[in-house]
Amino acid sequence: MTNDLPRFHSILVPLDGSPFAEHALAMADEIARGAGASLRLALVHEGPVAAFAPASIQPLVALDLASRKAERAYLRGVQTRLRAGGTKVPSAVSLNGAPGEALAEYVREMGIDLVVMATHGRGGIQRFWLGSVADHLVRHLEVPVLLVRPPESPTAAPAVPAQNQIVVALDGSPLAEQVLEPAGALAKLWNAELILLWVVRPMPFAVDPLLAMPTVYDEETTATWRAQAQDYVDDIANRMRDLGIRANGVASIGWNPAQIIHAMARPGEVRLIALATHGRTGVRRLALGSVADKVIRGAEVPVLVCRPARRGAVKERSPAGVTARSRRRGKVRR
Repeated sequence: MTNDLPRFHSILVPLDGSPFAEHALAMADEIARGAGASLRLALVHEGPVAAFAPASIQPLVALDLASRKAERAYLRGVQTRLRAGGTKVPSAVSLNGAPGEALAEYVREMGIDLVVMATHGRGGIQRFWLGSVADHLVRHLEVPVLLVRPPESPTAAPAVPAQNQIVVALDGSPLAEQVLEPAGALAKLWNAELILLWVVRPMPFAVDPLLAMPTVYDEETTATWRAQAQDYVDDIANRMRDLGIRANGVASIGWNPAQIIHAMARPGEVRLIALATHGRTGVRRLALGSVADKVIRGAEVPVLVCRPARRGAVKERSPAGVTARSRRRGKVRR
């Protein structure tokens, strides 16, 4: 993490014409106005499905033209509404192509540095998994994506958090730390407190292969690991405070990190969760890391997702660095 936090200059909100997708506008507008950033709107045109009979082409062309006209009118309406509130909205465009690919290309071409979007739109809210477009952008974009989960009712007002906090999931790796910059920028913008959380998995004894999860663990070694993790998050908290951001570190022990992260980020209590798509293992694949995947899919508050860039081999400070000798001595190798 650098000493200077990034500043958001250009924010994109993908829309699809549905009230669910528009649920991301409130948070995007708040960030844009607070940061003095431009807010751009984009909708990917999906033309009518062609029929087999040649005689059906003409009606399809007419339908496609009418659809494009309606989309332009819709985007102008949203743009006008936001501008009336004082937000800079320089463009509202209709794109062509597969939605995920078209939006990703637009992000790169326009130099977008933050995407704010609903986890799904037209498909509704009757499931926990990400919408296909959001899923594609999380896995491919090199800029942060802020996912807003719409309420069951599209007209419901966003919950006002009782505590102005952002829960940041860490694991001791430089890759996971890359989410600190955008999370810190939002914390400074909102005068929010960062809760830096590392969930330490217990060190199990020999595991019965018939058990899905260990039932006992090495308490002494696990306590040593937790102490190291607490030292690490405290150090990160001090670095964030040096940047003028309120921050506190929490090291917790648990078998299910995603469950603990969700428990600390209940709706109405915190603003959002922030995490990288992968951390200590540095998985170079399109699939999300298992913990990040579970957090994103099950979170009931917005989630800021950062797909970290590989910045070379950097030594990690993590509980995995505890050696057999240091365990016996009760010390941790740094």
